[in-house]
Amino acid sequence: MNDNNLNKTNRLIPFKIKVGYAMGGTGDAIAYDFIGSFLLFFLTDMAGLSPALAGTIISLAVLWDAITDPVIGMLSDRSKSKYGKKRPFLLCSAIPLALVMMGLFHVVAFEGSAKFVYYLIFACLFWTAYTCFNIPYFSLGGCLTSNTNERTRIRSVAQVFNFIGVFFASAVPTFLVGMFQKAGFSDVDSWQYAVIIIGAIAAIVILISWNATRGYELDIEETTDNSHDNIFKEIKEVLCLRPYLNVILSQLLFYACYTISSSAIIYFTENNLGMGETEASLIYTGVTIGGIIVSILLGPIAVKFDKRTAYIACMFIGGIIMIIGKFIPIETLFVAILFAAVINIGSAGHWTLSYTLLYDIYEIDEFKNGKRREGFLMAFFSFCGKLGGAAAGSITGWILQFAHYDAAAAVQTPEALAAIKSLFTFWPGLFCLAAGFVILLYPVTRPRFELLLKNLELKRQGKEYSTEGFEKLIK
Repeated sequence: MNDNNLNKTNRLIPFKIKVGYAMGGTGDAIAYDFIGSFLLFFLTDMAGLSPALAGTIISLAVLWDAITDPVIGMLSDRSKSKYGKKRPFLLCSAIPLALVMMGLFHVVAFEGSAKFVYYLIFACLFWTAYTCFNIPYFSLGGCLTSNTNERTRIRSVAQVFNFIGVFFASAVPTFLVGMFQKAGFSDVDSWQYAVIIIGAIAAIVILISWNATRGYELDIEETTDNSHDNIFKEIKEVLCLRPYLNVILSQLLFYACYTISSSAIIYFTENNLGMGETEASLIYTGVTIGGIIVSILLGPIAVKFDKRTAYIACMFIGGIIMIIGKFIPIETLFVAILFAAVINIGSAGHWTLSYTLLYDIYEIDEFKNGKRREGFLMAFFSFCGKLGGAAAGSITGWILQFAHYDAAAAVQTPEALAAIKSLFTFWPGLFCLAAGFVILLYPVTRPRFELLLKNLELKRQGKEYSTEGFEKLIK
């Protein structure tokens, strides 16, 4: 690799390109958070499925996703398009993703098993379309530069736009539903019109991100030919990277935390507070505002002190506050909004920093195995998040079922109300703390990683190199 290429891989990214890339995060959050926040509620309260069946649909769809994630990851690594390896996937997935969201949130006249099969098929289609966008998009973030501090800055900007997406995925839909209901539309029609608007916004911002990153995707030549490797060999190699195991396990645990907390908001608002979708939109707005504030502050802090330390602190603070929430009264809309904003310290920490932790695995994998497979590494990272979210969705459904939650009841039993509050506070808090503990064991520190980068450049150039000082990263 000559000096020009070296400078290019370690380059600083113009702010306008960071913003353009970050807009894709808005589309990602719109799609994922809308499903995570409202699919269970829609299936139980709009489509008329039992909580247990709704949770089963969510779980089975993610099992299907276990197949598509590594396939899409490998395809995005090995694609040969002159427009880049990752970017073409953004272009091809934007509109299908929006259309599938609209089909998934449509109330059908089917009964019994036919209704179950319909929603299962569309849930599987959603995860397929989302995977075609999500894995290449987040892989692309690590392909713009290998500068670790610049990657943190990119993720900090992207996370602000991600929380804008959270706002459009959570606060805006409930606001739109309330507005359509006041205009005389039925609950079912109100949700259908809301998802049409939300899906269209997601497709538009994804296309903007695709266009904005034109010409900025790095094409780094691998030191080992992996064109004939099979998927099982690749799985074995990446799962032997110890830092990677830490990162994907923290992803699974956090997404369990986030999914339980987000999906509980609508139940908590309607049942524990006795309010409706409009008030729920205000709580989701609190989530967005809290997340944006933390994300803006967190980028410079992580660059100065080390992103690993900042991540652990956010997880522990967020988790402790959530658990405390179980034992304090949250009986007014103001307190609920304030609580939702504060606990988002954990969410902001994870979304801002977890991807930068993962991006460092790209170079660790290249040093150890001689391969650049950003998409494949992202595949299992993404899948673990979806697995954690799906498991949490299923757990949430079964907890509501065992607590005798009744969507048709005007007033829930004390047992059901207590279960809903625990889903809003205690259970996500435990998962948040667990995610932070896993990163306590993560061996990648800034000094070790900088040593690895220096020696990786020597290895790329065929020169003599050493592993002294960063042996823990490549065990």
